Amino acid sequence: MSRNDALPLLTAAALLFLATGCDRCTPKDKDTKADAGPPAPIPIPKDELLPPPAPWVFKPARIGPGIPGIALPTGCEMRAPLVRAKVAPSTRFVAAPRGMGALVVADADEQETPPRLLGVAGLVLDAEGESKGATPLPWLDADAMPRLARTDAGVWLAAYSEQGEDKLSRGFVHQGDHATPIGEGDRFDVLDLACGSSRCALLTTRLGNVAVAGAALWVGLPNEPASSWKRTEIVPDTPESDARPSCIARLEVPPPGSDAGAGGGVVAALLEGQELVFWEATDGAARSLGRVPAPFGIVDATVAARPIALVYGATIDEEGCAKEGGKLRFERVGKEAAEVRAHAPPVSGALRPLERGVLAAYLAPLGCGVARKVAYAVVLDAEGTPVSAPMPVADATSFAVAARGADVDMWIQMGDEVSWVRATCAAP
Repeated sequence: MSRNDALPLLTAAALLFLATGCDRCTPKDKDTKADAGPPAPIPIPKDELLPPPAPWVFKPARIGPGIPGIALPTGCEMRAPLVRAKVAPSTRFVAAPRGMGALVVADADEQETPPRLLGVAGLVLDAEGESKGATPLPWLDADAMPRLARTDAGVWLAAYSEQGEDKLSRGFVHQGDHATPIGEGDRFDVLDLACGSSRCALLTTRLGNVAVAGAALWVGLPNEPASSWKRTEIVPDTPESDARPSCIARLEVPPPGSDAGAGGGVVAALLEGQELVFWEATDGAARSLGRVPAPFGIVDATVAARPIALVYGATIDEEGCAKEGGKLRFERVGKEAAEVRAHAPPVSGALRPLERGVLAAYLAPLGCGVARKVAYAVVLDAEGTPVSAPMPVADATSFAVAARGADVDMWIQMGDEVSWVRATCAAP
């Protein structure tokens, strides 16, 4: 999550975007009201989406004096040789949390203001050559990226919202070659999308003619229209609540022995006042799993043996600086916080559940107003306690990370080169 604490993190890429826009993907004569019954999917002609970007070609990385290397945190080791690809410095890329070996890549023309996207697609990467399997996706505006997810079977989905002339917002899920309307309402926003081995989940604000606090979780099969996914309303405990959706903290079932939501429901994190509240949705009902302090905003949240959030530890000003420097805390429900530090507050970051423990990764400047940034990583145990100090992995202008089981993929861009780190990570 970025410093904007109302937006969830979908990726650990350098830039985070608002989930609005995609006008060209949506015919204006379609009624998408929530009480009109499940609306029919809308076909999207291929020429309404951008062409694919230039392919990425990976080659074995040269290692030696003067050549930047990669350092891994305690608990991680390389599972395959390091490879690198030459890319345009203006390239943008996004990873789904469980999207191993695949990225959404965008070519951009940054000579224009705002930057103009030239080509976008979900790519399947090849460590020994050229990427393949380009999947068109509805990302048309560099500053208005849809929420993206990839199933374990390799299917890409995207979700976005847009405001109509009547000032109502409409939500859509892009599935295959069509967009499925899921409803419209006052300030109806799409906040997060996640897919796993057997199901997908969508996190939105609540549907209504007047915006209200709380959230909605939509859960269903990726090959079913999103409008038919089961919707669970998350209603705050008090009428005066300002609760707003932040991110999907858990999609897959909890690990054996977990006390955090033994029912295996999807867990969403909502910001309420100066706290982050974890809600589990199971069989159409929602229950609170607990709350943690988050007065300065959050980076990301997940659930292992207990709910965990990586939060900022001090007030951050408009320049992205904090008087206390890059103070961070791992807040855990029912357990004292663990504090770590960077030179300056991170600009992005992610928590990725592992087969054993959690991987935390974030991108932070080397000081207030300093252009140079470094990607850091640290393994947490299932309770959210760091097993070591955070490791500076490499200098980076942007990065993304995905994990499934013990396997971790990390893509680190520095200028015109992207390093693909393939590792295994686990807590002791």
